[in-house]
Amino acid sequence: MGFSISWVAVKGKEVEVLLRDLGLAPTGERDELPAESPIGGASLQGGWYVIVLDRYEHELVRDGVLKRISEGCDVVAAGAEEHVMCCFAVAWQNGERIWWSQHDAQQSIYNLEAEGSLPEGFDSLRRQRLEEQDAAGGTNADVDFIFDVPLDAARMVCGFSHDEAEPDEGFAVLASAT
Repeated sequence: MGFSISWVAVKGKEVEVLLRDLGLAPTGERDELPAESPIGGASLQGGWYVIVLDRYEHELVRDGVLKRISEGCDVVAAGAEEHVMCCFAVAWQNGERIWWSQHDAQQSIYNLEAEGSLPEGFDSLRRQRLEEQDAAGGTNADVDFIFDVPLDAARMVCGFSHDEAEPDEGFAVLASAT
């Protein structure tokens, strides 16, 4: 079984303002791991706050929402659908998309799209994963090393990875404020 998940991390905006902007509110409950509840939030190192959503391509990680909430702050969002090995990551700042990357193994194990001012280290990460894919057998390999590239790019910026995260205080369960 794999993840079907989206998340958005924000730096430079008060958590209460972010939650209000997204129409979310804390329930008072907590979870240890991301995606145990439909929506959870946690403070991260470096001043980031992450909201984890229990499905891929959740409406809260769509461009219109990210553009709106990125006004006056930094936003990194990502999603992973491990059942079909596709993922994306994107960064926004002050209402402008800075970079975007996507992998879709349904198109090709080597599929990797990227544009914009990608994070420092992206090119070497891409080369390393391509070499690992080649060494594992390329399109005949039982593993998809390219899948990690967009997700690792997001982690390089904000420090969050959906499959490694266990913030000290866990995740606050969030729900619609309406």
